[in-house]
Amino acid sequence: MTQFTRVMIDPQYRHAQWAMLSLERLHAIVARSTNPDWPRSANTRSLWRLDEGRNGSPHRLYVVSERIPDLQVLAGEFGAGPRGVSTTEYGPFLNQLAIGQEWAFRLKANPTKSTPSGEPGKRGSRHGLVRLDDQQEWLMRKARECGFHMPINRLEMPEMRIRDSRTIDFERQGATVTFTSVTYDGILAVDDPDLLRKALVNGIGRAKGYGFGLLTLVPLASTTRSLGQR
Repeated sequence: MTQFTRVMIDPQYRHAQWAMLSLERLHAIVARSTNPDWPRSANTRSLWRLDEGRNGSPHRLYVVSERIPDLQVLAGEFGAGPRGVSTTEYGPFLNQLAIGQEWAFRLKANPTKSTPSGEPGKRGSRHGLVRLDDQQEWLMRKARECGFHMPINRLEMPEMRIRDSRTIDFERQGATVTFTSVTYDGILAVDDPDLLRKALVNGIGRAKGYGFGLLTLVPLASTTRSLGQR
């Protein structure tokens, strides 16, 4: 059964500070906590996302996995206290999704575009999208594929905003890896609950093992009904 886990990370904990400097380190910690056979077997894939706290508040690590993570691993690596790690079965929440519902959402994604090589038999190249317009169009396309859309507000804009857009570099097996990281906040309306459930469990886009693709939903507060009015 799918599990949803939240870890409250102490920003002053030295080992957590070290781990958060590299997506490769975070990837390894999450993999070790959710797959007892890792690294011998990488068959089990988990989604995760790190939301950084502000002004000294705890960071939050969210994990969606097939099994209950090893909570001792997560607590030890991130300095989470006795109540700093919580896990719940995801099914009851997923089952309540229905057509027409509206939810506030957050998604950290790696929006990319594939460019054909132009040569027969040769693979094309894939690159990150850096223009804000391209990043927004990418999410609107993915939304249609994943069973939801962003309503249009009174400013005639989709109910979403790009909270953060940056390029992230890290070392993996002696080579430098570069990802485009975009965090979207917004409001979505459910069109196809089954497709949305799949997106919540399987993620959206690429680089899911490195903290991208995890979509989270929270009840829509009346004060945040329109992002265009903030």
